[in-house]
Amino acid sequence: MNKNQIYPEKITKPIQLLGAWLVGLLAIDASFLYAATKLDVNSWQSGLLTVAAIVNVPIFIIALFVLQTRFRPELQEDAYYSAYLNNRTNELMKIPKKEQFYDSIEKRLDQIELLMVSKDSIQRVTPLSELSYGVNIHLNNQDRIEAELSKIGVQAVREFGQDSKCPEELKVAISHRLSLNIRNQILALSNKLGFEYYSLIEPWEEIKEDVLFGAYGETEGKIAGIAT
Repeated sequence: MNKNQIYPEKITKPIQLLGAWLVGLLAIDASFLYAATKLDVNSWQSGLLTVAAIVNVPIFIIALFVLQTRFRPELQEDAYYSAYLNNRTNELMKIPKKEQFYDSIEKRLDQIELLMVSKDSIQRVTPLSELSYGVNIHLNNQDRIEAELSKIGVQAVREFGQDSKCPEELKVAISHRLSLNIRNQILALSNKLGFEYYSLIEPWEEIKEDVLFGAYGETEGKIAGIAT
């Protein structure tokens, strides 16, 4: 009995709640079925407990599916979830120094892994029209950005920032996986559009777009030769 006991104080990460839910499902259904065997087979209590044990399974599975899809960002550890919030909002989240240290180590490992990949696979020249883009709806030059993207063959962009305010800096975020050549082309386009700063979209961030115009979060650096 002690082996299956759950200690709430030891559940410190959101992802551990999934395991606790599964253990709870097994414990509840086992209790219902055990109680049903102790009652008369023809009694309504026995039937009700059996039906409840069966219905519990799809309810738990649906709930777990919703958590893993719609609320997946909320199931990340604090370091990753804070970065997710920083990118979506303008509000900075404080995380413990220990988790910041682990986060920094993981970033360095990701960078080393990318350097170890063959040069041909990471330096592949991709036309800008094949990339995916996001444009902040609060930008004053949103129409100009979309017009410039249309000129290079971009058919669609995603609008973001509905739940946030206008970013304090004109910043473009570029996917970390793109080659240096492509990054320079994007920076040149951003320079033309009047953007002043840039940042990188790290591999562990759950962002589908390759480029975000009007991004939030921390700044990587300043774009040289700002257009006036």
